[in-house]
Amino acid sequence: MKKIRILDLVIILLIVSAGIFLIIKTTLHSASIVSVKADGNEYEYSANAEGIYKVKGRLGFTTFEIKKGKVRIIDSPCPNKTCIRQGWHAPVVCLPNDVIITLKGNEDDYDAVAQ
Repeated sequence: MKKIRILDLVIILLIVSAGIFLIIKTTLHSASIVSVKADGNEYEYSANAEGIYKVKGRLGFTTFEIKKGKVRIIDSPCPNKTCIRQGWHAPVVCLPNDVIITLKGNEDDYDAVAQ
């Protein structure tokens, strides 16, 4: 059995530190805008504006809730109600009613920059 060398230990610590950093960064990142696309129209709500909202889709009104920077669909006229069972996450999609709800971060946050 080989012994762990100093360089092996340094590499292991760097990998573990990078993993912890990425986990903390993604869990602390919060959305600031709830973007709703419904039947060809686009709407934006503040992620801090907690409440229940309705948007008109192809089949009727879809009701969604914003709470603590998260979003979920609570009622929809679609036949199978799969969108309601999606829970608190984004994107939340109701295809039969043509409603897509996503969360957007701050405009100052960038994933990548292209020139």
